[in-house]
Amino acid sequence: MWVQTLGTSMSTSMNNRHWMFPLSGAAYGLAFWYLSSYAPLDEYALTSLMTFVASLAFCSWFAVGVRNLRDDVLFTLGVAGLAALQVLSFQVFVGFDFVTDIPTTGLLACQAIWVGIAVAAWRIWARPQTTVLPNHRDRAALVPEIWSIKLSLAFGLLAIGILWPLLYALTALLELVGLYQIWDFIAEGYIGAPLSGVAFATGVLIAQEKANLLIPVRQVIGVMFRVLYPIQACGLLVFLAVAVFGGWEILIAQDFGVWWTVMAAAAGLSYLLFGAVQAGEASTLFGKIGDRIFRVTLWMAPVFAAIAIYTIWLRVADYGLTPSRTYGIWAALFVLFATIWLSVAAFGRRQSAPNALRATFGHIAICLAVTAFIVHLPLLDPVTMSARSQEARLTEKLGAEASSSELSTRTLNDLSFMATRLGDPGIAAIAKFTASYPDAMPDLTALRDRNPNDRGDMIAADRIPIFPETHKVPSDLVDELLTGPLEFYRRFCRDDTGVNLCSILLIDLDGDGREEAVFFIDEDYAPVYRYAAEDSEWVSVATLQLDPNDRDRAQMQRDLEAGAVDVIAPRYSDLKIGGQRWRQTR
Repeated sequence: MWVQTLGTSMSTSMNNRHWMFPLSGAAYGLAFWYLSSYAPLDEYALTSLMTFVASLAFCSWFAVGVRNLRDDVLFTLGVAGLAALQVLSFQVFVGFDFVTDIPTTGLLACQAIWVGIAVAAWRIWARPQTTVLPNHRDRAALVPEIWSIKLSLAFGLLAIGILWPLLYALTALLELVGLYQIWDFIAEGYIGAPLSGVAFATGVLIAQEKANLLIPVRQVIGVMFRVLYPIQACGLLVFLAVAVFGGWEILIAQDFGVWWTVMAAAAGLSYLLFGAVQAGEASTLFGKIGDRIFRVTLWMAPVFAAIAIYTIWLRVADYGLTPSRTYGIWAALFVLFATIWLSVAAFGRRQSAPNALRATFGHIAICLAVTAFIVHLPLLDPVTMSARSQEARLTEKLGAEASSSELSTRTLNDLSFMATRLGDPGIAAIAKFTASYPDAMPDLTALRDRNPNDRGDMIAADRIPIFPETHKVPSDLVDELLTGPLEFYRRFCRDDTGVNLCSILLIDLDGDGREEAVFFIDEDYAPVYRYAAEDSEWVSVATLQLDPNDRDRAQMQRDLEAGAVDVIAPRYSDLKIGGQRWRQTR
């Protein structure tokens, strides 16, 4: 009863709570400075507490004052506490010590997504108390509310961007009259952090108090996105046309991260539409004829999402799950689901296209918040799922290789990946392997010290043949070449069986008495490097190109061993090895 009485007595005063924004901003800024600099807490408590403070700040600025005080405070504490508990559970089950930035960044990004959407839903579904908020459970109202929150945060950042140049100019002016210590005082963390908090909170306050002014801003953004949408759609149409007529093989052969680009295209097109639907209350987006064309373009986003899923699955089938691939599967499936939903809504005839799409985006936003929350539940997080996938994949390989004298290079690299990038679940899986195959498994420290990118520990120069044997370049400079400019190329110097594919030719190409290094890989090009003594580093000076029809790696190796090498003038031009002529790229 006392909580209800307190909420009733303070509901009126909360309508005039302007002073609470800068005060709370200063408090949150000071809290972040203290927690990040001096908090005597272990890592678990510290990270979770900072998540709680960040969520508390966001909810107190956007959720408190919407309903009665009791409900708003309970909602704020519940959401902030749930976000902190989810971060804590990730630390307990996975840990932050031996994971990459991808899972930690994904964890924090998902917290921001579901907390932000939850607050937006809380605001639009409030009981009628104000004329600013929509005050009804219309899913379509969630779209402009999300944009209003984003714009309010942008105003907060803008306020910080205005404050610090202003303070710097002011202190520079005061230095002219002999006051030299003011800037040093302001720049101290315990002063600067609260000032930034005050500025940010004040910017949010101004945006909320002038909420009606955000409507034309949202409409301007909507009009701009309506212009950008056809441009993006045309570009994606060209991409699909090229893929159909011969570009598909090139796309599939790309590096593992190609799905990021493909899925970003689908998500980007949908995001432009998400902004475009808030531009006014017209019955059409692009006019009657334009809307017919627009509805046809909606099928492209699901196609791109399906391509992204396929490119991810190709790698998962060969190499198993990793955190980035797990995030990719979640994201691509959600984008596919959302874009199909948008297509169905746009082709419906029950209401105008903008209204139908706004309502659909409201439902999609709710589903996005639920998905962002589920992704990092214990035992469902990407790191744990990746560890289980790699454990299942490597169990069979270790069973086949354990009887041999040593594990293959690829298996060792996979184990190293688990030890250094899959946190506690990866370490637990390695412990199981060690218990099952104690004689074949390296210890955990050796796996962590191993560099999987080197594919066979090729740091030593003698792993890559160097011709001629009587070269004049000191061995330490050769090692510097291998670990410097050739660091990337060395990753591709061995095939799956461990056979070397690379070689280095040290030869004087320009007649200055110093030998240049020509690096041959299993390609039709070879970069040329020269050691610049004045800069104490190897620099690229040319690239030699071979006709693909003349490429014969085995024959070239035999010619290099036999010394069948000629330099063809002019300087840095062509190189003839046996019957093969390497032409300089011009």
